Amino acid sequence: MRVRVALVPLLLAVAACGAPDVTPPGNQTAAAPAVDAAITVAGGAVTGVGPRLDVPLGATLRLTVRSDAADELHVHGYDRTLDLAPGAPALLELTADVPGVFEVELHDAGTVVTSLRVR
Repeated sequence: MRVRVALVPLLLAVAACGAPDVTPPGNQTAAAPAVDAAITVAGGAVTGVGPRLDVPLGATLRLTVRSDAADELHVHGYDRTLDLAPGAPALLELTADVPGVFEVELHDAGTVVTSLRVR
């Protein structure tokens, strides 16, 4: 009788080692989406995005900015900045992990480029 009692936990442990890791449908978590946006600033005019840029919570935002003048782009709420040089594309990448609405502005020009809405 003792042999059987000792073998049961051993057999269960061995069986568990070879068991496939199966996650039932509906319990899988999707990878966070990525949002790519391009902004162009020329002659003080902003093109490429509208007044509001919607980004899902948890997504990666990749913002490519081209400007005809040196400036600094600032994403409020995330306290992220991006130096802009005339004619050279600049890339700002961040994880949108703070929900809310945040201004994206050009510091030197004092221009609001867009509002980032994370939800």
